Amino acid sequence: MKRPVRPVALVILTLCALYPGLTSLFQGLYPFVCGQEFALLGQQGVFVDTLVKFGLPIWVPSLMKAGIGGAFLAAVPGLWAGDWRAWPLALLGAAGALLLGPGPGVMGLIAIVCLTVFRETPSTLPA
Repeated sequence: MKRPVRPVALVILTLCALYPGLTSLFQGLYPFVCGQEFALLGQQGVFVDTLVKFGLPIWVPSLMKAGIGGAFLAAVPGLWAGDWRAWPLALLGAAGALLLGPGPGVMGLIAIVCLTVFRETPSTLPA
């Protein structure tokens, strides 16, 4: 079976789904569950602050964060199953992670490299 990415890249993408994926889904849905914005040390983050300064309501960046995390978490099991339809969703989550700050941005960059460079070709498949 030809998978979208190599098995080593799948392990790295799973870690990417756990750190920026799960945390951004949690941070994005936190205001709707608890009734207040998610903030560490009284700061909401550059992504949320920038979108709020553009005049968007606070729930828009929260839903965008949840969407980025949801894209990662929905795509990685599909990549493990060998479904090519999950590849664009994983790329969307990785590109969205670049917007969330330095930590998720680094993991998003690693995920983009895994998705684009470590693809399986007929020459890399076992006999």
